[in-house]
Amino acid sequence: MKNTVFNLEQLTNSLQLGEQAIEHAPALLLRNGNQCIPQHYLYYRHTRESVEQLVLDIQYSERFPIFVDEDIGGIYIQIGVIGHDNYDKNIAKRKHKLIYGRKWRVEVSLPTSEVIQTVFLAIKKAREHEVRELFRFEHQGCVSTPFNNHHDLPLMANNHGLISTEFGDKSVRDKSKNIVRFLNKVTYDSAKLSLKHIEQRANKQWIIDINIQPQQTSHLPEIGQTEITVILPFLSINCLCFQLMDHFLSLSDKNVNENFFYKNFARFSQNNDILAIADLSIQTRKKVSAKNDGAFFEIFNQVNYQTDRTRVPKLYQGTLSERINLALAKFEPLDGILPNTGELG
Repeated sequence: MKNTVFNLEQLTNSLQLGEQAIEHAPALLLRNGNQCIPQHYLYYRHTRESVEQLVLDIQYSERFPIFVDEDIGGIYIQIGVIGHDNYDKNIAKRKHKLIYGRKWRVEVSLPTSEVIQTVFLAIKKAREHEVRELFRFEHQGCVSTPFNNHHDLPLMANNHGLISTEFGDKSVRDKSKNIVRFLNKVTYDSAKLSLKHIEQRANKQWIIDINIQPQQTSHLPEIGQTEITVILPFLSINCLCFQLMDHFLSLSDKNVNENFFYKNFARFSQNNDILAIADLSIQTRKKVSAKNDGAFFEIFNQVNYQTDRTRVPKLYQGTLSERINLALAKFEPLDGILPNTGELG
């Protein structure tokens, strides 16, 4: 390792609340002159307060407040969603409403970067929940949201013959005029959809250009007044719906990618240089010589082992345990820590 005089105060100040350097942890001098201790050489002992401090440095949207709480199960993150009731038919008089997403657990030993990414993922999934409810079309005199997350899955599984269709079945193919009529019945976030152009390529795929016209009640910033293009393997309303939903989910994810900031840094933005990220990762992941840092590596390995043990689930007597053990047996000899049985390898 290159001999460098490290500033202990700078290194200490670079640590977040809930972080502590492993004893004898090596430091690194970055190419911009800054010093750091890479995250894989730190202890993590997060508390509600340390997670709250991380959230204070996150910016995304006031419509998605980030809550931090704890209960008997430990610390958790929960995303609120402020919007209108998607199922209120009286659009003109709808009030803003606050609802809460699922709880995302935060392990005490979770690396700080992964805590931040848990918030990132929680926002994406809260937004996806909304997006799925905003795709609507008229069917048999009613308005339906077939992609929402509230359908009765066990009921559907027990009666899947009512809703299944074989891919490529001629009965699900449609003519272009049927596509036009269908799009006239579709809205997404209140925006109207209309067919602009449709053509079939030599490879038999269909290319469809669709105009999106937002309305006064539309609120998703990523749709705007725009045009989207979808590619279908065959001309089908069913296939079109799935392609449209995939496109809208992709737009939603990209919105979070570009607008989720931690300390004014958009980690997942396409404006970041992938090669530069790879270069920084290589710098911080270079292995330290075990010969020169034997004392550190002994502690480092113990810390990693104890952290891994906290993540091992318990298996309880029953059919599920039997199924898991049978699956694990197929991969023997298996390295790692088996549930309830100790270490392998």
